[in-house]
Amino acid sequence: MAASTTVDHVTAATDLRSAPLAEVRDVDLRSSARDFWADEAALWERLTTTWAGLDEAAWHLPGAARSDAGGPDWSLAEHVGHIADWQELAIDYVATAEATGRWPSDDDYDGGDFDRFNERRRAPWTTMAATAIVARLTASRPRLLTAAHGLPLETIRGDAVWGWIYSTLHGHYLDHLMVIEPWADQLLARQVEGDPFVADPRTADHDGFLDAAREIDAAFDRLIRSMPADRWDATVTPGWTLRDHVGHLADWMTEGARAIGVHASGDGWLADPDEGIDAWNQRHVDAARDESPGATLARYDAAHRALNDAVGSMSIEELRSPDGWSWAYDCHYGHIRKHLAMLGRWCAANGNADA
Repeated sequence: MAASTTVDHVTAATDLRSAPLAEVRDVDLRSSARDFWADEAALWERLTTTWAGLDEAAWHLPGAARSDAGGPDWSLAEHVGHIADWQELAIDYVATAEATGRWPSDDDYDGGDFDRFNERRRAPWTTMAATAIVARLTASRPRLLTAAHGLPLETIRGDAVWGWIYSTLHGHYLDHLMVIEPWADQLLARQVEGDPFVADPRTADHDGFLDAAREIDAAFDRLIRSMPADRWDATVTPGWTLRDHVGHLADWMTEGARAIGVHASGDGWLADPDEGIDAWNQRHVDAARDESPGATLARYDAAHRALNDAVGSMSIEELRSPDGWSWAYDCHYGHIRKHLAMLGRWCAANGNADA
């Protein structure tokens, strides 16, 4: 992979985790004044928080970027898998270089046609689950870092090696963040607005509904249950803390279970609150502001169980009806996934989650 150089127009104070990507690209990461390993850690954190909270279905949507080799558009899954693929390749060629002194040349990769080489290697990432892709990426990075740590920094920064080490670590993260970050921004915004990323989620039966819910529940557990208790009072979105968001999800799951029960008793489907949804939301959030994180999570879990039971009591026709689906899906995992899209990056950057 060819080495690249930049001009350091930016001070060492630039935060690689949050500065605009155009500014980060102006930092001379090859400079001996830079901490190579700290730069890698910062850009790794930025990369891996980018997709936090994003649905599995969104990972495989085409449109992240055009193929440079004339194939179909690339997805987020393929971009992230491509980074993992090159880290796995690098682990092998670094070992070879250490043993023989020979580093790869561009000709080793389809005669220097990296576009064609990369296009050929889009599988298995094209269909691999997001959690499996991230697991491969997460496993390859420490192995490559261990191999790279065996090299003097002067060697890494040299012309023969820079493109083969930097360009499979943070140089690669940065290159792909130029695509991944704006694409993930778009996908997360769509998820907040309720885009299911599938043609019609109402085709699910009870098992399909609960299977999809379990996938979202796993993401909730990774991102939110792992948050330290002292972060639950932090403001995450304007006026709302993490606890407010989780309590709000519990409020609507409780309301959904109640609505399904009222319908089952023959009294029809509940209407939206007379006071308006925004006012209802704020009133309930304000009433729970003194809850501990443990109490909020316990309330969330109880509401979740109640709504699961209520959904299980519905006929398939009731579940798929407009009102039934609204009270089931829109109060259950359809609602959780919206809030994961709002909270995911903050949780990944401020907690202990690896999502």
